[in-house]
Amino acid sequence: MQDRYFGDVGDFGKYGLLRILHGCADAGAKLRLGVVWYLFPDEDHNADGMHLGYLRKPKDYRDCDEQLFDLLHPLIFDEVGQLIEGARQIKHAETSGMIPEGTQFYSEPLAFPFGMRFQDRKKLRHDWYAAALAATVGVDLVFVDPDNGIECKIKRTAKKGPKYVYWDDVDTFVERGQSVVIYHHLGRNGGTHPEQVENKLREMNERFGNGYESFAVRFKRGAGRAYFIIASPPHKDLLRQRLTNTKSLR
Repeated sequence: MQDRYFGDVGDFGKYGLLRILHGCADAGAKLRLGVVWYLFPDEDHNADGMHLGYLRKPKDYRDCDEQLFDLLHPLIFDEVGQLIEGARQIKHAETSGMIPEGTQFYSEPLAFPFGMRFQDRKKLRHDWYAAALAATVGVDLVFVDPDNGIECKIKRTAKKGPKYVYWDDVDTFVERGQSVVIYHHLGRNGGTHPEQVENKLREMNERFGNGYESFAVRFKRGAGRAYFIIASPPHKDLLRQRLTNTKSLR
């Protein structure tokens, strides 16, 4: 996650999904959320994060989640429709009410300063993750939001390592009995987007046993992205039902 992405159409889908999984509009049990942003410093080598036009099209998008849309719009645009300076900051997601009350956040940035030695990078990453674990104790559902998604061949101590969540990060949440939601950017390699999703689901279902079950939601607006839900035994029926019944994901 980067601050410059806050409020774009991908964020609208992201927060909407978390609200659905939590049970905002559901009469059933409310799942307590934990959010680990994997916050990476803003980059400027591309124009990613500029998909804000949906906020000017309430007839097309507001019906998905009226409350979420109405909370996001004034955070991004002023009364005359101009982009608000300094609006693109993830902290607004934590304080605006768009993510359910009681959510536990971990928003410490994760990046390696230029020239940092390997051992120091390793320790920084270890300490950052230990603090993320401590910040999400006791929640039912942990959302991890890495900038790029699930690990690839890039090592966690590499310059771009902080842009990924690694399998052993997820293992620890699962071992605590928590359900996990993972953001993942779909790439140009590895098959079509549906094929990439199916391959990741197969890997998850092989990795996480003991009654865990994995689902996926693919978001098609803007860049290709998917959300993988690794559901614990107490939550999987409820989460499956919420994903199946919601109009926002159809």
